[in-house]
Amino acid sequence: MFVEELTLENIRCFEKVSLRIKGKKWITLLSRNGCGKSTVLQSLALLLAGPESAQKLVPRPVGWLRDEEQTGKLSIKIHQSDHDPGQFGLERVTRAFGYTFFLTGSKQLTIRNKVHTEPGVHESPEKRLTWLRQNAFTSKGSGWFAVGYGAFRRLTRKSEIIVPSLEPQARYTNFITQFDEDQPLSAFERWMVYLDYRIVKNNDTEAKRQKELGIAAINRLLPESVRFDSVTAEGRIFFDVEGTKVPTLALSDGYRSVLALAGDLVWRLIQAFPTSDDPLKEEGVVLIDELDIHLHPIWQRDIALWLREQFPNLQFIVATHSPLIAAGAGPEAMTLKFSLNDGKVNVEKVAGMFAMNVDRILQSDAFGLVSSYSPQTQSKIDRYDELLPKRNKLTEKEHTEFKSLLDFMKEARPIGGPPEPDSLQEKIEVFLEKKLS
Repeated sequence: MFVEELTLENIRCFEKVSLRIKGKKWITLLSRNGCGKSTVLQSLALLLAGPESAQKLVPRPVGWLRDEEQTGKLSIKIHQSDHDPGQFGLERVTRAFGYTFFLTGSKQLTIRNKVHTEPGVHESPEKRLTWLRQNAFTSKGSGWFAVGYGAFRRLTRKSEIIVPSLEPQARYTNFITQFDEDQPLSAFERWMVYLDYRIVKNNDTEAKRQKELGIAAINRLLPESVRFDSVTAEGRIFFDVEGTKVPTLALSDGYRSVLALAGDLVWRLIQAFPTSDDPLKEEGVVLIDELDIHLHPIWQRDIALWLREQFPNLQFIVATHSPLIAAGAGPEAMTLKFSLNDGKVNVEKVAGMFAMNVDRILQSDAFGLVSSYSPQTQSKIDRYDELLPKRNKLTEKEHTEFKSLLDFMKEARPIGGPPEPDSLQEKIEVFLEKKLS
């Protein structure tokens, strides 16, 4: 399964917007705070979770409507993949279909038999809704993979011993951290202890396979100096950090954030595709809010590439404030910028992010930052540029100020400051500027 299109009407800051993302495996959402990135991800979560799960995720949808006197609409168009089971008349060539959730200020989310398909499919809306519940929205089914992660994803901070068990969870739990920031992602720890228990107790070959898949994926998402080490007899998980064994409880927030995301994602893929030779290569949708949170800039630069390499057929829809993540998504990614003008949100595509450095990205239309320097530094640079052309006609006060600014610019020069006045470098730049103008 992957998403082809999302339409929101009268939802929070959106009067009406349609996002067409068919054929894109990585979609980056950019904007200032309050322009709707999280709303888009949460709307997708509700639609992909199904009507019953949506009611659990948002039992009282207060504050969702832009205009309380009008009905809100969440509409989606999705595509059924080869490993998503069930057929209700869709042919291989046209396997896309959509459905709509209606939202009111005083009622729960509902779906009013609004399931539509491509031309040529004639089943009744009631049958289609039943089919969706039995195949796509069920907690115990396979395929139809979709999962979402909120900005506060993390492993549990509790030091309790984890009991080896891992019961299948309801579908709404795939998206719970998007709506409840206090929910830890404990699946990784529970899953590893559970598999280790099965291996020790029964020499379970399937448990060995799942554990090897999970460890390999997690190790590839962590720096080379950090590797999964072992599960102790007390049910505690240790990592090798540059030769030292460290429990998950003592890892940094950056490591724990990546572990929580990767471990939960791998486990849910295995649950969704139990008979797959390689669940990490199956198709589905992953929603991530604030992907950059807790990550060092080097990780921010590389995380998109790592995720795409480890999960090549998943469709990632992520929100971020980081230019490094926007650039690291690569040339095939789609970048959408949300901007708020006169109370209305506009959405536009941004091209060429992968080819820019951080300064260019920050100063491009994608971020709209005038300068990548701090306001104080930029103010000094501007004043220096103002005094430089008349440096031979300065007042005594201006001369003292210019001398101080010149010393400052010598410090700034390694990060892009201008050459020293009357130096050979300045003369060369002036000569080249005249020749090229």
